[in-house]
Amino acid sequence: MKRLFTLLITLTLVLSMILVGCGKADDDGESEPTEKPGEEVTVEPGEAADEGPASPAGQLPIVKEPITLTFFKEGQLTEEDLVNLENNGVLKYITEQTNIKLEFNFLPPADGKQKLILSLASGDYPDGALLDWNTLITFSDVMQYGIKEKILYPLNDLIDKYGFEIKKIFELRPNYRAMITAPDGEIYGLPRFTECYHCMSYPKLWFNYEWMEKLGFEEPQTTDELYEILVAFKTQDPNGNGEADEIPLTGAIDWSCPIEYYLMNSFIYTPAMASSTDPRPFLSWIDGKVTFVADKPEYKMGLEWMNKLYSEGLIDPANFTQNSEGLQQQCRTEVPTVGGYTCDHIGMGIDFNNKEVLKMYHALPPIEGPTGARYQPYSPPEFSGFHFVMFDTCKYPEAAFRLADFMLSEYMMFVGHYGIEGITWNPPEDPNAKNIDGGPLKCVPVVLPEDAPEEESERLAQNSFWTGFMGDLIERRAMWTPEATEENLENLYEVRLHWETKRTEPYWPEVALPRNLFMDEEEAEEFAELKVNIVNHVQK
Repeated sequence: MKRLFTLLITLTLVLSMILVGCGKADDDGESEPTEKPGEEVTVEPGEAADEGPASPAGQLPIVKEPITLTFFKEGQLTEEDLVNLENNGVLKYITEQTNIKLEFNFLPPADGKQKLILSLASGDYPDGALLDWNTLITFSDVMQYGIKEKILYPLNDLIDKYGFEIKKIFELRPNYRAMITAPDGEIYGLPRFTECYHCMSYPKLWFNYEWMEKLGFEEPQTTDELYEILVAFKTQDPNGNGEADEIPLTGAIDWSCPIEYYLMNSFIYTPAMASSTDPRPFLSWIDGKVTFVADKPEYKMGLEWMNKLYSEGLIDPANFTQNSEGLQQQCRTEVPTVGGYTCDHIGMGIDFNNKEVLKMYHALPPIEGPTGARYQPYSPPEFSGFHFVMFDTCKYPEAAFRLADFMLSEYMMFVGHYGIEGITWNPPEDPNAKNIDGGPLKCVPVVLPEDAPEEESERLAQNSFWTGFMGDLIERRAMWTPEATEENLENLYEVRLHWETKRTEPYWPEVALPRNLFMDEEEAEEFAELKVNIVNHVQK
């Protein structure tokens, strides 16, 4: 227990040191100009800039003579898939630009982590790993395979000498370098630098504004005003079917969807936990220090208010037992019965293809409680692991790093997300078109009609390849999301989510604690046990 206590104190100190750069993202809608790969190049295609192991930072092609690099990647491909991969437009484009051909050793989805560990233990592994969503190289893995076993190739010197796109990202987000630097001062891998804007307000309360306005209420600003509306939802038959079937508030126990994550933040800042193993068990940054909130008087006040709502039937009991599938079933009845529900995006509840129901619900910004608290649970961009690593067997480390750096460019984000320009996406027809944040719109994805010939779908598929590793920062992702006109809000889901999230952003806390830290395997196991015990104790 003494060691566990020491570990918790250490966590607090580490969190305190890195939180200087973990406040709200500074998104002013501006970004560096888009550069296609090659626009900054000073040499002719097919000629290397020098005779070294790789061309200088930012120049293409990366190597003078063609080479092949092999990476671990998730997937289980058929023979037909492998043939299609050989002719994939995106992979061909990467080779044309860099002189590097990519090959993959695929890790099966079911036991990919186990296969990876066995490969590293046997010494039989490729040049590196280029991973998708299911990150297989964790912070603890860096401690084991980077610091201890020296299998992961350190990147600091390569970043200093060959970094171009990665330096742009570090300049825009100075805290990111600290977040991925191991305790020995080295960087052993690069994450996907993704920033999902609507995910940062997680969860939101999706509230039935049509019912609210029908019953003569305005948007609530306080807990008392919300209480009055919820009582009216329960007692005044706002769906008009003559039955007392209205559910004022509900949520789910998975995907950080419980209603308490909205309600408790009117009393004290309480982060939404992804699970009982979330490394922030009821921890918040208050008055300049990491603070346990569940033993505070304000937290008790919040519980008392929730008990009042529950006792009066204003919170559905299913909120504490059902999963997100059950929540969706509640929200998708023929006649709407739900007044408000918590989740990330609105389609986790109602059917967002039902335009009439979609118009009824909006994200309700946080309300102020008796303590003056008024917070939106905030999940800042962070990393659960590493999507690009090089191993000590890498035959061309300089070229491999330059490849990763190339893939972090703004233009390669469009290619990574959608595919080849002119086939899967195009620049906007109007060169002055604006994006959701007021900057230039640069990417318009090709959307095929439902009756499009099958060969058109196959053509799009053959010219796209989800690399997983890219630098899709908020201001870059905005470049494919058009401005929030009335038509776009109704017809484009991402526009709607972005606009709704903007309404909650003013209530983000100034600082949020990170979810992931560097711990060795033993520390991580002990800390996980401590977290579970804390969460179970508080929730009983």
